[in-house]
Amino acid sequence: MKASPNTSLKKQIPSSSSVTGQKELAPPQPKSSLRRIVLKVCIVTLALALVSAGTIFRIYGVDTHHASRGSIWWPERGRNLIPPTATDITLRRDLLDHYAIYTISEKDLNAFLDKRFARPGEALDSFSERLPANPKNIGNVISPLGFILAKGAVGYHYTASNGGLHSYYHDPTTGQTYQSSAYW
Repeated sequence: MKASPNTSLKKQIPSSSSVTGQKELAPPQPKSSLRRIVLKVCIVTLALALVSAGTIFRIYGVDTHHASRGSIWWPERGRNLIPPTATDITLRRDLLDHYAIYTISEKDLNAFLDKRFARPGEALDSFSERLPANPKNIGNVISPLGFILAKGAVGYHYTASNGGLHSYYHDPTTGQTYQSSAYW
């Protein structure tokens, strides 16, 4: 008897599974390129956020100490409000203002204030404009830097041409000066 053509074909085609009764599994899918892209974007975003946070903390979150005004790396806008003869400077910078404590003689402070805050065409005598410190504040901390206002301290307060307010509290005995400058 001759075998039918359909029967001989069945014998020649091997079974798709080596184990009888088991279905063939689908081949593994290649890893999604979309997942890779999303992962890379997340990593880059996280890295940028950490670098930005670190930079902001470095600029705004810590006090910096400088031997003189020349070592201050701030923009000129903030640096030029500190007298050039100031020494032992401690700074803290916020978004729209800065605080500083430094040592300077009253003569040098007055010379700086006279030059810095004189209106065009007018002379300024800052020494005659100084005010005694508020008696309620004597012996108290008046700054975020921990400056304690001493008895005999004097204050100087000026408004800049751009509307910023600048206050200087100076202790003539020690030469310690606290400065608070707000920009607009």
